[in-house]
Amino acid sequence: MSKEIYLDNNATTKCDEEVLNVMLPYLKENYGNPSSLYSFSKDVKEKIVETRRNVAELLNAEESEIIFTSCASESNVSAIMNAVRNNPNKKHIITTKIEHASILETMKYLEGIGYDITYLSVDDKGRLDINELKKVIKKDTFLIAVMMANNEIGNIYPIQEIGEIAKKHNILFHCDAVQAVGKIKIDIKELNVDTLSLSGHKIYAPKGIGVLYKKDEVPYIPLIFGHQEDNRRGGTENVAYIIGLGKAVELILKDNYKSIEKLEKLRNNMELKIQEKIEDVYLYGDLENRIPNTTNIAFKGIKGEELLFILENYGISVGTGSACNSQNAEPSHVLTAMGIDLEQSSPIRISLGKYNTEEEVDKFVETLSSVVKMLRRRK
Repeated sequence: MSKEIYLDNNATTKCDEEVLNVMLPYLKENYGNPSSLYSFSKDVKEKIVETRRNVAELLNAEESEIIFTSCASESNVSAIMNAVRNNPNKKHIITTKIEHASILETMKYLEGIGYDITYLSVDDKGRLDINELKKVIKKDTFLIAVMMANNEIGNIYPIQEIGEIAKKHNILFHCDAVQAVGKIKIDIKELNVDTLSLSGHKIYAPKGIGVLYKKDEVPYIPLIFGHQEDNRRGGTENVAYIIGLGKAVELILKDNYKSIEKLEKLRNNMELKIQEKIEDVYLYGDLENRIPNTTNIAFKGIKGEELLFILENYGISVGTGSACNSQNAEPSHVLTAMGIDLEQSSPIRISLGKYNTEEEVDKFVETLSSVVKMLRRRK
């Protein structure tokens, strides 16, 4: 069997070998509890401090502003519920129709208990209208939640501008930065965000570790009570995974986004080759302002799900949307919000990663071309 070609890196990334190697000693020899007082735990504590320092450097944040969580979904929910509990007399939240499920499901819950949620719309390219945001702000608006980059179409959103609006109106601003971290530079001091989430398994660290950035001056009530993480997130620290995250961040800092430039070139060349070989191709999203690894593409008359399953038979993995919604047969909420007609043609999502090569991409394009032509002949 030929080597699998994995093109679904927005769903998850392969754990980097260097990341795995630094984790193993903390699953075997150095297994001490970092909260213990004896010297056996000293190295463990120091490595957690080192990871906190690395993450803070990546975001240009303070070490005291970094909280380790189990995943970005926990970080998102923690940030939202913290805003809710610290603003008991206010009921209005602004978010968008294209957020991650962890945000949208939390909003659905809050609506059920009496909160007023405004969902900002997007245009046919998935872009937000800042003027709409300005118009929907109310006296009791206490939170704005907008993602930095969309997981399905790759659009990058004007977080700095939104942050300035939030600050002007004294509104808390939360940003889900999961798909942006490691792909575009983030300077937390320029963005005016109060809280921000990221996930380890999107940047070649393992699943099961995330981060919540919380600005020092923002009051915080934990989602999980306990003395760990400076009383902000209870539960014994997931030591090996925190250390793995630290190494993944270290590799991003060392690379200084050089590999991202190559990735963008590889993605752009792939799109050109697809359009040269296949007729009636639709590229979705804001093609001028998106993360450098993501392509959302449809082929006239072909269902994305059908294409995905056939490509899998050739050892090629692509996505059709958010991995968190892959068990749901409903159409993409992102493309639906964009007004895309998904009845005749629905897209696949191709998200490249640092392990993908030009040879792999060329093989994928050739296979894709053959499969699309075969499916169209059947129609």
